[in-house]
Amino acid sequence: MRLPNALTPLCGWLVRLLCVIPCVILCLLPAPLLAAVPDAVLTPIPHDAGIKQRPFITSTLDLAAYGYLEEEFIMSGTGHYYEADGRWRRDGQWNVAIKAERDYATRLLVRRPADPEQFNGIVVVEWFNNTAFMDVDVIWAQSHDELLREGYAWVGVSAQFFGVNMLKSWDRERYGTLRLPNDGLSYDIFSQAGRAVKQQSAQLLGGLTVSGVIGAGESQSAIRLTTYVNAFQADAVDVYDAMLLYSRFFSAAPLQAGITLAAPSRAFIRDDNQLKILQFETEQDVFMFLFRLVRQDDTDFLRSWELPGASHYDEYGVSTLLPQYQRDFPALSNIALDCRNDLNQVPQHYVVNAALSHLRRWVLTGEAPPQSPRIEYQRWQVVRDDHGNATGGIRLPELEVPTATHNYANYGALGSAGNVLVNSFACPFLGNTVPFTQEKLKTLYPSRQDYVTQYVAAADAARAAGFLLAADYEEAVAKARAFDLPW
Repeated sequence: MRLPNALTPLCGWLVRLLCVIPCVILCLLPAPLLAAVPDAVLTPIPHDAGIKQRPFITSTLDLAAYGYLEEEFIMSGTGHYYEADGRWRRDGQWNVAIKAERDYATRLLVRRPADPEQFNGIVVVEWFNNTAFMDVDVIWAQSHDELLREGYAWVGVSAQFFGVNMLKSWDRERYGTLRLPNDGLSYDIFSQAGRAVKQQSAQLLGGLTVSGVIGAGESQSAIRLTTYVNAFQADAVDVYDAMLLYSRFFSAAPLQAGITLAAPSRAFIRDDNQLKILQFETEQDVFMFLFRLVRQDDTDFLRSWELPGASHYDEYGVSTLLPQYQRDFPALSNIALDCRNDLNQVPQHYVVNAALSHLRRWVLTGEAPPQSPRIEYQRWQVVRDDHGNATGGIRLPELEVPTATHNYANYGALGSAGNVLVNSFACPFLGNTVPFTQEKLKTLYPSRQDYVTQYVAAADAARAAGFLLAADYEEAVAKARAFDLPW
């Protein structure tokens, strides 16, 4: 349609204004705090170095069969300790001031395609979880299928004291030169790791051409990343193209050491945020860990997904993580997670895979992820259907065509000799799945074909909504066809 001549100058002025506004917003952000700090130094660690002759938490997968390499580096440099500049309020618009400067040396663990043609251009940089007082590669454990089949590169960052301390205890010959006095340097370490991915790809990634960098962390790491994106927004925007906050709680982490929560008690993502962020929350995160207190509307830079039926972590993640820790700690070889109930089996890894896929598209094309419905609750209680499953949220087939009740109630088994501490600590985070009785299954699904037909329809809907990727769809439907029904 042709515009009237009188409107042409006005439209030209509006176009110029719309082009300027984003630039003005970015210019209002403080200068990156790391701008004057030299790049970190990367020193390769030979794969067979040290007493153990392998990296800590080296993958249990045959990475070579996927065309992948696993390499390890010492990253050394200078970072800052910080203190809050002014009062931190729940709006997340936090300022910091440099308190002191200190040298550090930590490690990066890299898994990447050996063939540059296999690389999809995206590097996922994971802040290792330290809740268990050692590095845990939670994002990799949940999403290794997506990372490997789509050709991502992955970098794990030992950003915190407990992770580095365990590395030195596990193999002092390999990791003895690492030094990280406490968690106060963790924010600069994560920035410098992301910057190394972009600026030192020739050494860190074998020269892979990087199109985008996604930061990621789960649980305790996501809590620290909440502080990172709020208090270090300029550095985050300068270094990372997007961020996955997986199972963050209602609050944020302190600037200094420890896994305690920072003031204020509720921490929203700042409303002037300019970093593409996707928050993925399970039912347990939303209600038991109070993420519902910091729900906020989606924006051009923020998406929040909620998955009903899912616990903070689950059987799938444990099945990936436990073998590698039993291998690295022979004393744990006979320990099983003897929880009172079966672990949660909602396939949240499918949704994490979808989150990474959408973040990749968001970075490369600007197309934002789909918006997620919220899990429903009334009077501070989750609204549940006739089967005891939560309503609302992302509807996977396991919720729409159920064969079990999925929740997050679990505890360590009573009288589990020699394993009380492990179970008491881990089991409450791992949820529960209670299968329906055979009589109930027969009532719900009079024939196998009836069950499969309903499941496929629900899987079609989840795929169309963007929460189930094509490859995971095929796997899920195949499992449904093979499900052991009582006919």
